[in-house]
Amino acid sequence: MSQAPHFNLIAVEGNIGVGKSTLLPKLVEQLNGHSTQPWQLIIEDVDTDSEFQRLLKAFTVDPTKRIEFQRYITNKRAEICQNLNPEFHYVIERSLFSDLVFCQANLAEACRPDGKDLDYYYDIQDKLNDYPQVSAVIYLKSDPVISYTRMLERARDAEAGTSQEYLQLISDCHDTFLPHICRRYNTQLITQEWTDFGCHEMLARRILTDVCPDISALVADIA
Repeated sequence: MSQAPHFNLIAVEGNIGVGKSTLLPKLVEQLNGHSTQPWQLIIEDVDTDSEFQRLLKAFTVDPTKRIEFQRYITNKRAEICQNLNPEFHYVIERSLFSDLVFCQANLAEACRPDGKDLDYYYDIQDKLNDYPQVSAVIYLKSDPVISYTRMLERARDAEAGTSQEYLQLISDCHDTFLPHICRRYNTQLITQEWTDFGCHEMLARRILTDVCPDISALVADIA
């Protein structure tokens, strides 16, 4: 990773359908309400990204298309964190750490990984050399069965065909690889049970208390 920036970057990670999109704006609002410096939200604009939707659908239909889909996501995630304004702190919906987790999942699922799979894995690590330091990862941990149900309920066309077994694999890989990734990149890992959702106010307090107490404006009765 590049030299540590003068801002905090909090990455929210978790399975498909865990509830990241619902949490993020509430979390940033709460952080802004109890911080001495401003926060901004960086989201994955997947619903309006036609190329993302096309590649995701192609991957869902044909798993051999996964590298094209993953490389597109990785490039977008790397670009979106370039030249961030240091006057703000940031909460990001997924980071390049997600790409490492999903890459491990797909390597585990592949019958015979080829050179493209390994090239992609090392390409993510190369991009992390120029990626801002991730201050902390908030891992929203959930029951994969519940995540699968939520995914079905939101009924995104591009996710049609994504199996419950795949979400179980993604959950297992988060549990196994995310702690190792965070240790490697000197990033604090905060695991939060999110099967039945949780309290965004409590999560914001934990970020300000445990990750960046120097900018916390929490008063004693809510700390």
